[in-house]
Amino acid sequence: MVPFVSVVIPTYNHAKFLGRALQSVLDQTYPSWEALVIDNHSQDDTNEVVKSFDDPRIRLFKIHNHGVIAASRNLGMREANGEWVAFLDSDDFWYPKKLETIMTAIDLNDAYDVLTNDELRVNIKTGAKKVLRYGPYQNDFYKALLVEGNRLSPSAAVVRREFLVVNGIEWDESLDYVTVEDYALWLNLARAGARFKFIPDVQGEYVIHGANNSALELHWRNCETLLHDHVFNIQQFHPLPDQLWKLIYPRLRLVQVRYLVVNGQLWAALKLALETLIRFPNGTAMCLISIIKKHFRKINY
Repeated sequence: MVPFVSVVIPTYNHAKFLGRALQSVLDQTYPSWEALVIDNHSQDDTNEVVKSFDDPRIRLFKIHNHGVIAASRNLGMREANGEWVAFLDSDDFWYPKKLETIMTAIDLNDAYDVLTNDELRVNIKTGAKKVLRYGPYQNDFYKALLVEGNRLSPSAAVVRREFLVVNGIEWDESLDYVTVEDYALWLNLARAGARFKFIPDVQGEYVIHGANNSALELHWRNCETLLHDHVFNIQQFHPLPDQLWKLIYPRLRLVQVRYLVVNGQLWAALKLALETLIRFPNGTAMCLISIIKKHFRKINY
């Protein structure tokens, strides 16, 4: 029997988390699924963990992805049999009604190409938890994603496979997009006209382990590269890319400032904020006003 949903699980040396991820798929109340574990030749007990489940719906594939997780996800999509492809990072896990929640929304309205639920973000080092509310959808969603930032997470998303195939969309395997390949995918899907559905229901946990400074610097640098590529080479809604960049760049830097503040790096945050304000005064001011307005809207509600 052909499964309705193919769950793609890339992994590398995450045996201690992978069992929980796979068990969360097995515990789904929605039964029509297959799980494809894409292993980057792990050196731990990954093979044993997968074999311990002894379930024909779980298949194991090997790949040398050279540090590019997008290559693992693309292999999973190529091997998928389901009408829908879901993604689950091997250190994350779903709640039992995750797929049932998504499939119920599809049954009610089959007009969507990408569906996603909210998540609980858990920092395993500090124990801090925060509910991540994704969305909302807007008519020109490509523009919203580009100007206002990423609004989705791989482990929360389910994508119609036919839409990916027809539009030739895959995860971008460029080294310039490492750590932001998910943002690149959402931008490409939105630009191709994908119809998004955000379900305001927490149905999984997104686990973070903390990152060192070099990894964070790579992330911010590649995010800037991705946005720059779209602003100057891809987007067509704004006739003056330089003006659009003056709006987008400060927002990216202010997100970085907020991260530095939360992690106690106040001097670095102040320095970056001042540099951004001096370089793009108008764009920075507009971003700050937007952030303040959103803050007060949350308070009022």
